[in-house]
Amino acid sequence: MGDIRQHFDEEFKRQTVKHMQESGQTPAEVSRELDIPVSSIRAWRKQFANTGEKSQLFVDYERLQKLEGMNRELQEENEILKKAMHFFTKNRD
Repeated sequence: MGDIRQHFDEEFKRQTVKHMQESGQTPAEVSRELDIPVSSIRAWRKQFANTGEKSQLFVDYERLQKLEGMNRELQEENEILKKAMHFFTKNRD
């Protein structure tokens, strides 16, 4: 009987590499923790962390931070507009 081959999506691979970097664990330790072949984890690390330029993980993180900041600003503006709308509609009655 052959082993069943596992398939992982790209986001899972990125998160695994991120976890390994943040925790300081070796590929072998993460392999035991997640029950994934160590060769797969090493390949993912090479793919997502050792590109010679900013890895896609860090680019995505920077983009996420920027979008969260923009979201916060828009929510604040929305609250101001809601208060102004209530103020002006209250004075019309």
